[in-house]
Amino acid sequence: MAQARAMQARLQALDPSTEVEIVVIKTSGDQGLREQLGAFVHELQIALLDNRIDVALHCLKDLPTEGAPGLRLVAHLEREDPRDTLIGPLRGIENLPEGAVVGTGSVRRSSQLAFIRPDLRFKPLVGNIDTRLRKLAEGEYHSIILAIAGLKRLGLLDSWAEGDHSNLTVEPLETDVMLPAPGQAVLVLECRKDDAAVNELCGQLNDAEAEAASTAERMFLKAFGGGCSIPVAAMAKVKAGKLELSGLVASPDGKSVVRGVQSGSLENPAGLGFALGQELGEKGAFEIIRSLTAEAR
Repeated sequence: MAQARAMQARLQALDPSTEVEIVVIKTSGDQGLREQLGAFVHELQIALLDNRIDVALHCLKDLPTEGAPGLRLVAHLEREDPRDTLIGPLRGIENLPEGAVVGTGSVRRSSQLAFIRPDLRFKPLVGNIDTRLRKLAEGEYHSIILAIAGLKRLGLLDSWAEGDHSNLTVEPLETDVMLPAPGQAVLVLECRKDDAAVNELCGQLNDAEAEAASTAERMFLKAFGGGCSIPVAAMAKVKAGKLELSGLVASPDGKSVVRGVQSGSLENPAGLGFALGQELGEKGAFEIIRSLTAEAR
């Protein structure tokens, strides 16, 4: 809702004559069905196609890599800090006690932490940010992992030292320790392809750098099946006029990790993502994904 209100204000400012109304839609993911592909976006896309809404606001990392027929991503918003953060009474992964319980429902996060600390135990973490912090404070976990972008968008970090959780440390995890999910910290606006007026309005908010980076990341993800529940991580950034993409595929237990980096043209981010996916696939990543698929059957 915080993200929706901020977007409402931005769209209203672009065209004060157009009334922008927020429509709240409860998704499958909100109702706990988080394992299915597109759990946080499907109901919003149906509402778009049914003309109940004109614009859907998504966290890009929740979107399947295959687009929905009749819809298009019109705007990629400026990227917030893409890192994950470890929150708990102790600072540093190395200072967690032996066998500590870490709260996360993300196999991408748990596999990367398990690579560093095989002794750690992982427990699912659900609910909004307030709920997750309350469960940490009540002792259900030694630490939890959250995306720092959500904390920033809610303004929680601005007054952390004076807030209810001032006894907890917030430690951003650098990307060489915890590579983010493809598209993490990027918000996107999705519209109907044939709605020219809304496409034009929303398109004014598109950030070319965020679009290029997330396109490369999502093409890398697509090379391994495109789901958000597999242990695939990627992050691209612009360096010296080129796009540098880091990618990772891990086994859920963290015992096998394949990672690499490639640079390419800003004009062909999809090609860069595909190329790095093929490189890591040939180094063992495809085998990791095949073993996961076999286990799921």
